Amino acid sequence: MTEEAKDLKGPEISRKLFGGVLTYDGAGYYPGLELLNMVYGVKDEILPGKEKKEIKVSLSSHDFARRLVWDNNFDVHPMREQVFVDEGEAEEALKHLLECLQLEIPGSTLTPKWTRAHFFPYTKALIHWDARSRDSRTPNKINIERQYLRGGGALAFKVLRLDPNQARLNNIREGFAALYGKEVTALDRLTSVLSEHGFKVKHEDTSVDRIEFKSVSENDELEETYRDGVSRILGHTDLPSVSRIRTLMNWTGFWLILVEMDRAAKSLERPSPYILCDCCDGNHPQLRRGAQRCLKQILGLIENAVKQYVDSQSKQVKKADQLKIRGFFWATASTVKLLNAWKGRKHFTLGLDILETLVLAGCEKGGEIPFDRFLSEWLYEKCRIVIGRSAAEKSNLLTSLDSFIFEDNENELSNQMSAAGLLTQYSDATMMVSAGGLK
Repeated sequence: MTEEAKDLKGPEISRKLFGGVLTYDGAGYYPGLELLNMVYGVKDEILPGKEKKEIKVSLSSHDFARRLVWDNNFDVHPMREQVFVDEGEAEEALKHLLECLQLEIPGSTLTPKWTRAHFFPYTKALIHWDARSRDSRTPNKINIERQYLRGGGALAFKVLRLDPNQARLNNIREGFAALYGKEVTALDRLTSVLSEHGFKVKHEDTSVDRIEFKSVSENDELEETYRDGVSRILGHTDLPSVSRIRTLMNWTGFWLILVEMDRAAKSLERPSPYILCDCCDGNHPQLRRGAQRCLKQILGLIENAVKQYVDSQSKQVKKADQLKIRGFFWATASTVKLLNAWKGRKHFTLGLDILETLVLAGCEKGGEIPFDRFLSEWLYEKCRIVIGRSAAEKSNLLTSLDSFIFEDNENELSNQMSAAGLLTQYSDATMMVSAGGLK
């Protein structure tokens, strides 16, 4: 194959179409973990502004703790005897404790290798990068690499730090500074000790993060929606930090799939698609089929955008790379509970995780939004989600589906939100959405 006909790589295509690297390997919660690594890994500042052209981030692998849990050869780790004085119950108890902190792996139920397993960042000391041992002859020589933290979080980081709204940017900076609090817990102390025994690269020894540098912020309405959502989520200081962290990771993943479908449509010069959600648990087969068809159409849109770009360059792309770009969408949607399942026939729905996320991202601390405005102004206009009749009419769905189906869909969602503490009904005509029930 000549140099001119050389295949285009998935990351290159994704960055050109969407502004960042969105691929199946980096789907789910990985962009959120990557974002936190960048926010807290930049020396002496949070979210450096546009005057900072190049970003350097300190790198922590947490390989000691991860190998303790998921590496069968941990007993030969050279640092083991510095932490554990014997082979008693303490090591086994710590292993089981850390195992409970595992970050969910998209679509996997198998016990992972330590390089595949990551910790959920419940404390700042648990934030870490990808790491692996490249040489089986020297398994204790660790390299920090970007196998799963591929670039989705780097794009989100760039969008936040280039915010032209200085007041909102300062609010987000303050929110991140306060996210983990000042109180040092037992888990903080424990994970800090374990982190110190893992491989690290200090800020002064790192090079410029090229993935963040190459990521492209378009400063469009979609990015404004993300910034507003992050500002509101971090502003809910009356909620536990764990709730805010999990919501931030869900919101980042959700926003990235909006980016993928919206910019795929723009590259094809088509209108941005909507996400039709079935909240009726299959009681309306028409609605269920519509939600399935909607997913299929969005995935097809992404594939077509990739194909058109590759064709425009007179090159080719490996089928695996194309499927990985498409796979980012459905795997991330499944993780945040925007899809009903990982396997089998999938359709859009609103699980509890994404419902809480959308409420926290759409409501100010202590504030309320009328339910009808939440559906129309936030879910539909900003988040591209169709639930009720008004959004269905604007999306031209009433030409193929009966209006009463969307009325039922809206009622079912209100019942689910009420049961979750996300909606309060003051009268037959007054229903308000808020995060008050999550306290």
